Amino acid sequence: MADLSVAQRAALAQLIAACPDHLLSQLEALAATMTGDRAWALRDMVEAEVLDRRRRDAAFAPLTPLFRRREDGLEGLSFPAGVPTRLWKLATRNEPELLPQLDRDDELSRMVADRLCLSAASAVRDQGEGLWPGASADEAAELAACFDLAGLARRSLTFLETWLGRPGPEATAELKLALRQAGSIAPDGAARLMEIFFAHLSDARMMLRLVAQATPAAGRETVVGESELAVFVDRVVTALAHRAAQAAAFDPTAVDSSGRGADAALLKADLDWCAETLAEIDMTLPLRADSAWGKAVRQARLKIALRLSELFSAAEKATAKVLPVERTAIGGRMTRPAPRLDEAVDATAADKAKALAAVIGLVRGPATVFGCEAERRQTAEGLTGKLATWADEAIERLNDGEAPNEGIARKRIALTAELLGLIGARDAQRTVRRRLTVAGAPPSVAVEAATSGASRRRA
Repeated sequence: MADLSVAQRAALAQLIAACPDHLLSQLEALAATMTGDRAWALRDMVEAEVLDRRRRDAAFAPLTPLFRRREDGLEGLSFPAGVPTRLWKLATRNEPELLPQLDRDDELSRMVADRLCLSAASAVRDQGEGLWPGASADEAAELAACFDLAGLARRSLTFLETWLGRPGPEATAELKLALRQAGSIAPDGAARLMEIFFAHLSDARMMLRLVAQATPAAGRETVVGESELAVFVDRVVTALAHRAAQAAAFDPTAVDSSGRGADAALLKADLDWCAETLAEIDMTLPLRADSAWGKAVRQARLKIALRLSELFSAAEKATAKVLPVERTAIGGRMTRPAPRLDEAVDATAADKAKALAAVIGLVRGPATVFGCEAERRQTAEGLTGKLATWADEAIERLNDGEAPNEGIARKRIALTAELLGLIGARDAQRTVRRRLTVAGAPPSVAVEAATSGASRRRA
């Protein structure tokens, strides 16, 4: 079979270069199964592209996260995703003999990588418009300045995990030294280096730890607020305010146009994130009550606490509506309230009660951070008592044959068991379900079922 022509090679080269990494690996696997001269040529071209990308990723590794948007949506320094590919060709065209050294992992390979990053910085300054069409002069200068810091960032990132844990004096000194070195490279180099660290952190809140370590403990909030590092605290506090607003606006009883109810897991995710963020702020960067940051954090905490209090109260009211009672005579003219078992379950009221009850169970952990765990526990205990008592009396009436419609009665009692489970009262839920299973059965069957249930629990 004839080899590829020049035109075919050029077309294939463009196609291969445009393939994202996951498609390129598939193309490489496909080429390995093909035979013939053209297949071998294709395989060689794909392998060369894979090798080139691996070398590029190794050289540009400290800056790679800057070429994609943050998954958490927070603001951060970033550049177009297509820039590294174009920039790599310019950075390596004059010294291709250095590239094989990048296949190793040693000090020399890191030196070569740093040199190529400096070449990339020069290429941006010389040909910025071609690399990044539409970029302003300031944007191109920022990109070049980041590549100036690539070598320092490469060495510093080896300490990142230590800095995020419990660093000792030596590790903290390394961070401060890195920031001083970055400042010697450019006046705003320290802030730019921190932007590179920020891009490497999937959890933006961890940036607070780096900020805290980079500043003295005495008057830390004041020092940070007046420094170039304040932007990182601003981002976290802004995100906290945004997610607190989302949590406060959440309506567990809402139904969308397709008839689906609100997903309580979204509320749980927001509350967990806010609770963890508040804990992180309290631990790493205690804020003054009268500062702008302190007021914003307090407002976020209060907003969520008030919303949770509203939901707890709504849960009590919604649950009461699905526990109907009627007056029954107990002797003479005396009456007492007893579960009403002839009224069918209203689906809308039941869905509302279940949605609100689920909130009580879901917020058990984060409620402590927002100062409303006592209210949540009190609400849960009160509802547990009401639901368990109503279900107990309803089952007694069912056993005594006082239920006009056994099917309706069982559905109503089953609803109470479901609500008990949603608020976290698992033991009470199991008791109601077990009693409902044998309700209305002959005594011998009931005893046998209860005994077998006890045996299964012991097993």
